[in-house]
Amino acid sequence: VRHNRLNFVVYFRSWDLWAGFPSNLAAIQLLKEYMASEIGVEDGEIIAMSKGLHLYEYSWELAKIAVRMD
Repeated sequence: VRHNRLNFVVYFRSWDLWAGFPSNLAAIQLLKEYMASEIGVEDGEIIAMSKGLHLYEYSWELAKIAVRMD
């Protein structure tokens, strides 16, 4: 807690960009919001780091489609 805000720093040794990244960050955000409300502080930032961020072969075609949609 800094300046009355709950901030998280998370580290992943290995992180699946397609399947893990979005769901992991969403769950961490929900946890942070819940914890902040329970201890009576504001919701802060998430700083997320990974030693290895991977886009595995099974998701290549899906990722190509998603990139084209932007």
